[in-house]
Amino acid sequence: MNNIADLLLSTVEKHSDKTAVAEGERRVTYAGLYSMAQNLSSFLASKGIAHGDRVAIFLPNSIELIASFFALANIGAVSVPMNSAYKEEEIKFYVSHSSAKLVLTEERLKTIAERASTGTEAAILPIKGDRLNWPFSKAKDQIIRANIEREDEAIYLYSTGSTGKPKRVTRTHFNLIALAHNHTQTVGWTEEDRILFTVPISHTYGFGNFISAVKAGASIHTLGEFNRNRVLDSIERERITVFPAVPFMLGVLAESLIQKHRDLSCLQLVISAGAPLPKETSHKFRDKFGIYPRQLYGSTETGVISINLTDDIERKLDSVGRPVKNVEVAILREDGVRCETNEIGEIAVKSPSMTTGYYGLPDETEKAFRDGYYFTGDLGRIDDEGYLYIVGRKKLFINISGNKVDPAELEALLSQHPKVREVVIIGVNDNFGNEVVKAVIVSKSKMETKEVYEFLKGRISDFKIPRIIEFREEIPKSPTGKILRENLK
Repeated sequence: MNNIADLLLSTVEKHSDKTAVAEGERRVTYAGLYSMAQNLSSFLASKGIAHGDRVAIFLPNSIELIASFFALANIGAVSVPMNSAYKEEEIKFYVSHSSAKLVLTEERLKTIAERASTGTEAAILPIKGDRLNWPFSKAKDQIIRANIEREDEAIYLYSTGSTGKPKRVTRTHFNLIALAHNHTQTVGWTEEDRILFTVPISHTYGFGNFISAVKAGASIHTLGEFNRNRVLDSIERERITVFPAVPFMLGVLAESLIQKHRDLSCLQLVISAGAPLPKETSHKFRDKFGIYPRQLYGSTETGVISINLTDDIERKLDSVGRPVKNVEVAILREDGVRCETNEIGEIAVKSPSMTTGYYGLPDETEKAFRDGYYFTGDLGRIDDEGYLYIVGRKKLFINISGNKVDPAELEALLSQHPKVREVVIIGVNDNFGNEVVKAVIVSKSKMETKEVYEFLKGRISDFKIPRIIEFREEIPKSPTGKILRENLK
């Protein structure tokens, strides 16, 4: 299997009449999805889209988004998925940086796509909308399949850009096939599973789960955006078995006042990824819905790394689990020597699904990719049962005149203040170029700076106490809930 489109074809051969994607009342079988992809492949090929061309996909979670990805894989074009919530400047960056030749979008997003693509070579093609009804069904009925090698580029994903401009991450057809294999072999999904996608499939987390779902022959149920009532309605109505989410979503659901009884007994796996999952959220979700969320760890560079599937979840609630099949995780000291059990060090990953570097960034590539490993920049430990725990970010440590301040320690402490809803600690430079501690706080009620200082005094060393305190209405986050620390400086 060299082409990711072969993964879809393999599933069609086994489960042709089974529902592949459900979007509200709209349904398409695996045979129908394959036909849609072939229709679009034929049309795009007739318009000059060929092997190696980049095509941006600017669509919400939908049947059309999934069909588009496989259509592009058929002809060997490279997919550049973009979140449908992106604004004009973000879209412009992705389209221009990837040298996209075309943007596939929907009617309601056409105007912003056109504005953002001004000055680029990209044409705009709406393929979704009330008036369109898949306009390629009359395309020439022929099987389109490019001659694709395993190492050919399949998709461009971008890092979240928390430390500047997003970095392009290229994943090959082999990488994606390996990711689907590693994931499904670990979680054990089958054609009986029904998976609800409200996390954006355009993001590496949603994308990895989507590819794995197709390999398993599972049914994919899509929501264009997160809405607590629609999520609960979908789980009940469709008897959803798997719900990939982010901590924010789980927190909203756990805190919701539910007017009627919700039967979520169908749920077999609730996944949390994209950001750390607070224990409090896990317990509240379990108390309300009868199931603990399981933490998954992954990255844009590698895809899924580990998932917590332990039977002893209450004892290992903080863990992101064991590595998935065929993935190796090492905890390394500064000198590259492996850490002992439970010793904290940098997490390094070796996986057949990982990229080999960042496009156009040789220095960044050299730092992050060494000796066959991707160095994540995350700090972690592995316990005596092989379970991985994330304890912080290596690059987030703040240097105060030689003293190291761990933001996670301060955040955990300040979160105990009764008025603090959310807090982020970062390092910023003062007027003399020295690094100082800054606290950004979202409060539950009116709060004064002096209350923060009074709370911290005597609890931590003086050098750890923030020099700058800023109150905000909300913390800027990526679509998956990852804190955009660069935006707080």
